[in-house]
Amino acid sequence: MIVTIGNPSVDTVTLDSNTRVHPGGASVYSAISASALTQAAIVGKIGKDYPKDFLDIFKDKGIDLKNLKIIDHVSKNFEIMIDENFEAKYPKYNVDIDKKLTARAISSHLLNQDTSFLITQMTPKKQLAFIKKIRQTSPMSLILVNTHYPYIDRHKGQFNRLIDSADIFVANEIEAQKLTDTNRTDIATHILSKKYPKTIIIVTLGSLGSIVIKGKTIQFAPTIYNTMIKDPTGSGDTFSGAFLASYHKIRDPVRSAIVGNTMASLKSAGRGYDNILNLKFKKVDDLWNFVLAKSHNFGAQKILSEF
Repeated sequence: MIVTIGNPSVDTVTLDSNTRVHPGGASVYSAISASALTQAAIVGKIGKDYPKDFLDIFKDKGIDLKNLKIIDHVSKNFEIMIDENFEAKYPKYNVDIDKKLTARAISSHLLNQDTSFLITQMTPKKQLAFIKKIRQTSPMSLILVNTHYPYIDRHKGQFNRLIDSADIFVANEIEAQKLTDTNRTDIATHILSKKYPKTIIIVTLGSLGSIVIKGKTIQFAPTIYNTMIKDPTGSGDTFSGAFLASYHKIRDPVRSAIVGNTMASLKSAGRGYDNILNLKFKKVDDLWNFVLAKSHNFGAQKILSEF
């Protein structure tokens, strides 16, 4: 099982003058993505105002909501404007409920070696508290940590300990550069490989793919399915959920990064999570067969393991 930790949100997204309200938040996109490959659960908090039909979407997907608690508070919410360059702007948002989410939210029944955890974007101090609780009870569980560049700007001194404490750390190019005080991604990856030899670090490159850093080995993982971007919201979280679900099964970081890239591309080609909501694969390689069937360019590879 993949457990994503973070509060779901209510997103009001405007794209091409069309506005749509749907579930959002890093924990939601990563859980929906992970559930295509394995069981998933969400640990988080929502307010009494959170729409019931949003919860029904999660239940229909088979996502475990036992640790998604309803409290007397306004739910996390965002207004998101996607411009012509597919950049997201957030004119209004309310994330005050995030203060209510602590490590106590993880139930003991989730803490076992068959569960991997994805800790979404929050302060490093809070992420470290979640890691501490997981390690105390379930030291063999895999832990993936995401971040967001404003946290690096405000709490940079805490990231050495955070990255060392995680099994997998995922950052985009801007975040990798900020962590290493450089404006070049290639230099940033080499610095990260030397500084954090025990942690698998993934640097996402958008539609191009991602970079996998494991010890002194740095490899490029391509996107095997690419199409026109329609809605990039939640793509990074979609990557992380799919990557962890794949790595949980096959323990191959490069192949798992290709899976994450591909799921993120599939997601970006539609509004919200529409393109990935109904996906379900018994094996990781089944995703590749699905992509081959959709693609006009079959390429040279016939199965995912040939990468």
